[in-house]
Amino acid sequence: MRIGRFQVDGQSRIGVFEDETVRDVTYKFESFRDALLRPRDAEHAEGKYFDISEITYLPPTTRQNTVFCAALNYEAHAEESDSAVPERPLIFMKLARTLVGHQEPISYHTRVTQEIDYEAELAAVIGERARHVSSEEALEYVAGYTIINDTSARDLQLELEVGEDNLLDWFSGKTMQRTTPVGPSIVVDEINDPQNLSIESRVNGETMQDDNTGMMIRTVADLVAFVSSRVELKPGDIIATGTPEGVGAFQDIQLHNDDTVEVEIEDIGRLVNTVEEVNE
Repeated sequence: MRIGRFQVDGQSRIGVFEDETVRDVTYKFESFRDALLRPRDAEHAEGKYFDISEITYLPPTTRQNTVFCAALNYEAHAEESDSAVPERPLIFMKLARTLVGHQEPISYHTRVTQEIDYEAELAAVIGERARHVSSEEALEYVAGYTIINDTSARDLQLELEVGEDNLLDWFSGKTMQRTTPVGPSIVVDEINDPQNLSIESRVNGETMQDDNTGMMIRTVADLVAFVSSRVELKPGDIIATGTPEGVGAFQDIQLHNDDTVEVEIEDIGRLVNTVEEVNE
């Protein structure tokens, strides 16, 4: 089952996505967080059908949720970035206002950044409150899986001078408003092993990244357990699990206006977005 959020006539709705249609099951739940707590209530619920051409995709989360992102979680990506693998998971966060849905533009201001990059990532969506859970039990708290394109402003992220040191600016590089696509929906109860999924990114149809989630340094379960040891995870929170090698920064590739970025993950689908320059 695939559950997510969409918009019709200016209203946010909760839907079950089925091939080329979406079934509106909003009436069954108090909120999208509630839907993630009991997704099976949506499976056989009746509701009005919309063709996907009639809807606008929304990120499958809410404004109350947090996105936790793992950096340097594929060894080959650490090597291409000339970085050592961190001794424990290296986590940064994104605000909900950073996110956009499937088929929505990746909007960035050219007066702020000139070097936009893509990062294909598997994302786990939390379905139950989790605090201090072990790696062995961590996946029990995952409602399902989706896709995230951890779009990055490399010129802002990589060029922060503090005295004689160069530091990474995670906030500026990773958290600009409406630059991080998530979706199209959340796949619930269909992925038995999140550590064996092919993952690819393409820019204008050309393959840039091609790997498997089995190459992660820390597994999804490890990351859920680690984040839960620091803060309580809540339904709708997203844990992005890092990107494989092949990002643009280390191939001298930047995204430009009207470029199309696709991220495809086995058994989940494709997340497709077009870059939109804002010059105002």
